[in-house]
Amino acid sequence: MTQYLAIHHPDNYDPDIEDEAMHRDIDVLNDGMMAAGVRIFVGGLHPARSAMSVKAQPDGKVLVTDGPYLETKEHIGGF
Repeated sequence: MTQYLAIHHPDNYDPDIEDEAMHRDIDVLNDGMMAAGVRIFVGGLHPARSAMSVKAQPDGKVLVTDGPYLETKEHIGGF
């Protein structure tokens, strides 16, 4: 069964709170996952305020629009 690990930062996350010890801990975690062969992909998402919607069109082109706009305090990430 495939499993995923996601790390979420709130929209107002301040990366300045990350110190060298935290970066070392993250490096140790990443190194361990790579050594075990379980780390497949690492990447980050932009804040929700910069979200765009992408929709394939019948003519093969791609329509890109601002959004999505949700009437909620929560949001999900995607690629």
